[in-house]
Amino acid sequence: MRDHLYLFFFMIQFSSGCILSNERQTIEITGYTGGSVVLPCSCAHPQSTAITFTWQFQHSGQQWIQVFEDEKYSGRRVLFNERSPQNLSLLISDLRKEDQGFYRCETKQYTNIHLTVKGCDLVKNTKAVIAVTGYAGESVVLPCSCSELLAKPEQIQWMYYVEKAYKEIYPNEKTERHKNRVKLLNQTSPGNLSLHISALTAEDKGDYYCSVSSQKVSYRLYVEVTLRTEKPHIQTSISLSTLQPSHQTQELEPPQQPHDTSQNVFILLGVILSVLLLALLALIYWRCRGSRNVKKVTRDEEELNREQDNQDDVTYSAVIHVKTAATPAHIESDPAEHTEYAPIKVKR
Repeated sequence: MRDHLYLFFFMIQFSSGCILSNERQTIEITGYTGGSVVLPCSCAHPQSTAITFTWQFQHSGQQWIQVFEDEKYSGRRVLFNERSPQNLSLLISDLRKEDQGFYRCETKQYTNIHLTVKGCDLVKNTKAVIAVTGYAGESVVLPCSCSELLAKPEQIQWMYYVEKAYKEIYPNEKTERHKNRVKLLNQTSPGNLSLHISALTAEDKGDYYCSVSSQKVSYRLYVEVTLRTEKPHIQTSISLSTLQPSHQTQELEPPQQPHDTSQNVFILLGVILSVLLLALLALIYWRCRGSRNVKKVTRDEEELNREQDNQDDVTYSAVIHVKTAATPAHIESDPAEHTEYAPIKVKR
């Protein structure tokens, strides 16, 4: 019973056709000139299919126009319903300012989409003429960009003042002087219109301007010629970093290997000198200590010899006391009993 009810409701929905997901609603979409945009429209039920549907366009309150009958969309419109029947979305490529307006996806119901297309408005400088300095033999960049970097201008021109008139140098090089030397700086960002000039010469100086539709930004290029020295890379790097901050330059790093080698040599010499100095100090200390020991031994020997000499120099002399008056003549006295010895020191 449930299966029959489900089949009954499905047949009713399928017979009624595609019911839009955003029926009678207005969707806001933003695109950029030169880019692409998808205007969404689909059936609410994934199994439903729109038998007939149309895409219409209205600009500034004018009459609705069939998109697939308008020649301005020729080659720029793609539908998704061939692979997904319920997906009625519209893809518009290579957007233009004139594509801005209201779009309507319509079956039995409709969904409105308001498309806003942002174009390229050049970033203006406070100065009427922007001064840029370059150097002969190097490259220079003349900065120019859209306020919306995702917006690609419909037409871009770079002009150079020569022979009392402005001549185009990009995209069509109408002067031999700049041939094969100019290009846009960044091709991946549509709104970056800066001009890169390589292999500058003194003749490249002068007035330039970047033009988008009726908008224009003017430049004055100065080219300085520097004398080559024995170290041209160092001189160029210093000049670009101090006098040319507006350019993107690649500073050359000084070679590191010779500096490291000389530093290692100095360190090795310092270590060797330190070792030699320590050895010299140790030798001087050892000799001084040995001299002191020799002197001490010599003094000890001199004192010892002096004491021995003192002992050897002592002589003894005999003093004999004779009593003549008190001793009778017939009594013999023993002279040994009255003999005394006195030491006498003799200096040599």
